[in-house]
Amino acid sequence: MIIRMCVKLPGPGGCCACRYQDQRKVDTMKLFSISQVFDLEYEKKYKIVETVMLALGVGFEVVSKNVPEMQKEISDWEDGRVFSLAVMHGGPAVSMKKENGVIKYLGKGVKDGKLVLYFKNIDSALMVFTGLMGAHTAAVQRRTIVHGNIGQSVQAVRAMAIVQKYLLPEGMVRKNSKRPPQLSFNDRMRKVVVITGLLPGLALKSSK
Repeated sequence: MIIRMCVKLPGPGGCCACRYQDQRKVDTMKLFSISQVFDLEYEKKYKIVETVMLALGVGFEVVSKNVPEMQKEISDWEDGRVFSLAVMHGGPAVSMKKENGVIKYLGKGVKDGKLVLYFKNIDSALMVFTGLMGAHTAAVQRRTIVHGNIGQSVQAVRAMAIVQKYLLPEGMVRKNSKRPPQLSFNDRMRKVVVITGLLPGLALKSSK
């Protein structure tokens, strides 16, 4: 039997020793997971980012068809707008296009080139796409470069955050969001619809 004793420590908020130890464990686990990412070989990092980019591209399509929040976000976008996510220096890339009120996944590579959100290196992309860092944090830390209209790039990042909200685990989204989203019951039901629709979409579009 393990007996855990909680000792109150002096100071504002009435912190306790066990809570401090729990926080240290969380911080250590976070650092360990990040170090694991950086220690991977480049080829493995490339493959992970390429796969997650595919899921994100298909996710844009599924979410824009099923989530009112996304439909409202892209309602002011002109039809035919193309945007891409890419890693510099020959890294993976995907492109999307607004068409008939929804986002269509165009496939791998930069298709138009007028609006591209570039990640400076594979590590920066990996941290964002695996949920270790939010896109807004990557921008603040200058891990990204925008080619094209700045206002439209901000809109694309907001749309990407909505997609990640429905693809990633809720706890991960909360940890990395500037303003942690609140998921209602209907949102959680839509999340099930999105995940269910993502699987056949990946199978159909993986060759693009």
